[in-house]
This record gives sequence, structure tokens and C-alpha cells, in this order.
Amino acid sequence: MEVGFVVGEPVLRAGAEGTRVAVPVLTGGQRKWVVTRAVSESAAATVQSSLAPGALVDYRVSSGAVIVPPNPSATFHTVLTKASTPVFDAKKYGPELAPHDGRPGDLVAAGWVYGKRTGQITIGDGRVVTHDIAGRSLRKLDKRYEETYRVDRDVEVYEVNTADLALSRPSSFDRIPVTKDYEYATTDRQAAFVVFDRDHRQADSAKVRAIYYFTPRDTSDGLPVWDVPTQSSLLADKGVDPVSGRRYVDIVATGVSQAPYTRSTEPFEIVKDTLFYVGDNEVALYLLNADMGTSKRSDDRLVLIDSGWPNSGYQYWKNIERVGFDPREITDVLLSHAHLDHYGTTQELVTMIENAGGEVTQHASREDVQGIQHDGLGNPWNIPPALPASQTLLRERSTYYTYDTFIDYGNVRIMPVPTPGHTVGTTSFVFDIENPDGAGRLTFGFMGGYGFNGMERVTATNGFRRLSFQLGLSWLQQRVDVEYVTPSHTNQYPIVEVYQALKAYHNDPANRGRRLDMLDALTTGEFVNFNEKRYAVATHALSDTQPNYQSIETYGPFKPGREDGVRDVAVTLLDGGKVIRGYDKHMNVNPKIPLLEDGIVIERDSYVHDPQGYYVQFYADVLDSYGGFLPGGGPVESYRSTPGSPEILRTQRFSSRTEAEAVLASVAAGGTYRVDLTPASAIVIPPTGPVFEPVTP
Repeated sequence: MEVGFVVGEPVLRAGAEGTRVAVPVLTGGQRKWVVTRAVSESAAATVQSSLAPGALVDYRVSSGAVIVPPNPSATFHTVLTKASTPVFDAKKYGPELAPHDGRPGDLVAAGWVYGKRTGQITIGDGRVVTHDIAGRSLRKLDKRYEETYRVDRDVEVYEVNTADLALSRPSSFDRIPVTKDYEYATTDRQAAFVVFDRDHRQADSAKVRAIYYFTPRDTSDGLPVWDVPTQSSLLADKGVDPVSGRRYVDIVATGVSQAPYTRSTEPFEIVKDTLFYVGDNEVALYLLNADMGTSKRSDDRLVLIDSGWPNSGYQYWKNIERVGFDPREITDVLLSHAHLDHYGTTQELVTMIENAGGEVTQHASREDVQGIQHDGLGNPWNIPPALPASQTLLRERSTYYTYDTFIDYGNVRIMPVPTPGHTVGTTSFVFDIENPDGAGRLTFGFMGGYGFNGMERVTATNGFRRLSFQLGLSWLQQRVDVEYVTPSHTNQYPIVEVYQALKAYHNDPANRGRRLDMLDALTTGEFVNFNEKRYAVATHALSDTQPNYQSIETYGPFKPGREDGVRDVAVTLLDGGKVIRGYDKHMNVNPKIPLLEDGIVIERDSYVHDPQGYYVQFYADVLDSYGGFLPGGGPVESYRSTPGSPEILRTQRFSSRTEAEAVLASVAAGGTYRVDLTPASAIVIPPTGPVFEPVTP
């Protein structure tokens, strides 16, 4: 397998035997044109269109010509592409050269050069951790994503000029520049791609056989890097950044797609040997180690929830390794929804696993992959999917969820719950895990699409998504009973801050001998409150005071027949109801851990903080003409195939728990009552008289 870096536009050369594609590359210690065998004009055009300058590619050569396979687009396999943003790749995991003759392709790595000496080169992303979040020095510096590689004595070295690829040329190991230091203020950093002489099975003995370093040097963003999310309240006492003069807590790190290193964090164990956090400090990924209970280790499953940002794979794979697993052993990937930050590394992961001879099952919602052709009651719809058409691997190979039914992985069970809104097929999960200590089971709630983005204001097409989003949040409150929150993003629930606070607790010499784990650090019973935040943002008229927000209470859409509210409508209660407290922005209050004594406040949307407010909420069937969907819009309650399309209804606000509990005590599951509803389908609290008037049989 030959490797080269494309440094110019490929050209077509027509001849009597056919058309050849000539590609200018750096390979074999020189800059030269590699030329394909003669093929048809259309096949040559396909090869040409599959190539782009700035790409590291591999290809097969026979008798001096590049072989064109039956699928011409596969002639040159693009491994990595150098663009304006940094590219990172760990040695053992990630993109590799294409497999050949049944063996995996050789390894490739990428990053910034942080050191070199005879026979060695050090590549990383500059991420160095020196202190815990409480400011105590760590016993050992943590260069989390940095690796040192052995270099072959005959290594090929090339200087790639990204400003003018025509100036790219062969170079030497001695001429490779090294990034000056690890300070985030050092924005001038030396990037490189390296190619090894072995595949992953011989990773420990692999040597670098080719190095491509880039000029001009990369300009990074120069922003500070923290283990906790940008603007976390744990940064409030960290002072002022000497580079920018701004408070650390006010600095927004560069977006993950431009600079993944600014959002990295370390992995951690949540349930012993079973549930692990392996994401970054922006998007959450969870790894579940499932024991199927048989005598064969090969029957067990390693399940990944979401796959994260496409350019952050190097972090996820190293995080998985750090908690004791090989990402090539993953057997199942469950995707919450079809947004790039949640499916972005799936193709890389699947390719990596299959190159190594493994198999992986991809799970996704039918609605996000195929769209909605009909709802659960058989009503026809033509709603497009969220997944881009370009994602052929996900589109062709996904196994679709059976909703509200547990997937049995032995000691781990996972239930997909449909909660559309964020996308048309957003799926939430319940993780039901056998407690390794033998004390029953542990349950975790994962809300798959918590962001209200794209629904802040009413449009001609997003009405059913706004109502479905509201329904999904209240459904999880009402119909799902879990102990712990596992968020899909770390700026929604402070799971990463909780771990960092726990780490700081253990670094305090005063706490030696008083070990705690994540189950001690996470507080229970917060899933309802977690969902209440975004329910309030979507629903309450208070949101109308925020820029570009339109609440459902004020702007709807209102369910058909309720545009002006309805009086004296019959409602059958299908459960006994729940008292729901207004959102409390102090999340995970835990006096056992100093940094969590007052909880963590996530400022975004915390204007809905209202712990003195109370509501009574029911799973109920309203006996009116509303069919569970918006005509011309899309399915809401009719998303499920439940007869009558029951709804989650709640009362207007009470100012005390006592009032709410008195109303709850006045009704019973299975009873039918007459109530008044607002245009937004809230149960009216009348000035006098009962909220619920019993219907006499």
C-alpha cells in the first residue's frame, strides 16, 4: 500500500488506451506525479472528483501504475485532510490506511509536534492538566492526549506548504520545527501527520515511516482550557485570565468543531465496572460494559451511547482506553438523534472496528433516518428525516428502535423512549443497571434532545415539534422513574463538574481514608427537576421576555379546538398524578463534597428558576375532538399508537406544595372529571370551587 499527500489538482490524460488520472503527491521521498491505469473517461472523472488537494491518501500500485478497482471512487482512500482547523488522531485508534488482503491498514497519527530527538517524535494537542478544580497541584502532570513515537531511521519527511501547495517539498527530520511550549497563549503551533509501518495489532512496535509537517504553522485560539464546561460556576473563583484580562468564568472556549482540544475532559467511572463517562466537556458519551451472563466472554456487549463530534474521536477513543477498554471491542452504538455532535464519529468508529475484523450494530430512530411517513394511529405524513442524505452508512445500516421496550444486555438494560422535538426522531434512554454491590438495580435517565434550538419562535413547520418537545419532557417526568441524571450535554446537568468536585475532594489530604465514588457524589431524584427547566423555557410566558423566544402559553401552537381555551371538558385520569415543583437552578446539592455544598448553577435559561412554584400533572385522556396531531403540521400525542392519544396535562401554578397536594388528593386514577383548559391546554385553577369536578356516571 502506497501513501502520498496530494499537493495539487489531479488532471486527466487522454490516450489511445483510455484516460489516466495523474495526481501530484509527496511520496517515496520526492514530489512526483502518480498515474492510474488507463480507464474509461467516466471512471477517470470519478477518480478525479474523489480527490482534493491537502489530503493524505493511500493507493495500490502495480507495474508502476495506480490500480483502479471496480468502484473507481475507491482508487484513492482519503485518510486525513489538512484544512484550516487542527487535526488530531491518536496512534492506536482512529483513521488508518485502508485494509488490504484481509489485514487492517497501517496506523496514522496527527497533532502538534511537542518534541523530537534522535529516533523519537512527540505529537499531541497541547492539553496539559496541572491542578484540580479546587486549585491543588496534581501529583503528576497529565498530558492526556500526547504520545511519543519511535521513528524509523529511513523515515521520509516532507514539508507541506498549505498556503501554496506547489511549494511543498521533501525535507528532513532535523528541519521539523517544534511547538515552543504548552502555554495556551502560544498560538503558533507546529502541526504534523505521521504514518506508521504497522497496523494496530503491532502498535507497540510500530515505527514512523513518513512525516508530513505543515507550514505556515497552525494558529490556535489562545483560550484557556478547563476540564469543566465553558462558563461553569466552578470557574467563578478562578480569577482573571492574564492574557485577555477577562474573568476565566466569562471566557467562551472555541467551538468543538474548530478546536476540540478546548473542550476535552477526562473519563470517569459512574457504576463500578459497568457505566463510564467517555465524552468531552461539551457532548456526553457513555460506555456500558454489559455482561450477558453466559460462560462465553464473546457473548458480552460493549455499548456506546452517541459517538460525538467528528474531529474529537481521538479523545473519545483514548478515554475509552483509559477506563480499561479497546474501542474496537464496541459491539453496539445507540444514537440519540441525527445531529452531527451525536453521530459524528460513527463512520470512523465502525470503519476502525470492521478493519480489525469486528462487528458493530448501529441503533437509531427510524424517524431521524427515514422521516415520518405515518404516525402511530395510521395518519399519513411526509416529514423529512434529520439525518443528512450524505450519511449513507447510517442510512443503510441502522437497526431501528422498538420504543418503550428494554433492550436486554444481561446486567444492563436500555429502554429507548421517543421524545421528538429537538429532531423528528430524538430518542431518550433509561439505563437500568444491576448494582455490582448486589443491592438491587440502579437507574439513569438520558434526555436525548434537551436543546430548544430551532423551536424558540413559531414557524410554519415547527409547531408539532414545539408541542412534541414539551410532551417529551413531561412524559419523562410522569412516565419514567429513575434515580440519576445522565445528560446528553454537560452544559445541561453538571455531571462533569460533579466528577471534578469529587476528584478535588480526594486530592484534599484531609479526606484520606474517606473515599467516595460517583454514586456518592451524584444526588438522586433530580430527573424531574432537570426536565422541568426546559419544559418551563418552552412553555411559560416568562420566556417571552427573552430575546427571540416565544412561549407556548402565549404563541402556541394551540391544539385544534382549544385555540380560545375550553370550558367544562371531560378528562379521564389514567394515573394518580404527580406534584411537580418549579425548576430549582441549584443542581446536585451535596453537602458531603465542599465544591457541591450549594450545588452547581448552569446559567443558561436559569431565568425560569422557580422552586416556590408547584403544579399537579397527570397522564390523561381529554374527551374532545383533538386527535393527537396538528393538521398540516405533524404528530404530537399520536406519535404513539395509544388509543385516544392520551396527553400529559398539568394545572396552572400553585404557590405552595400544600395547595398542590390538596388538589392531587381530591382525585383518583381512573376517574373522569370536568375541567377548564387554557388555549395552551393547562388545567385552569378557578378563583373559587374545585379544579376537578367529578363526572357522575
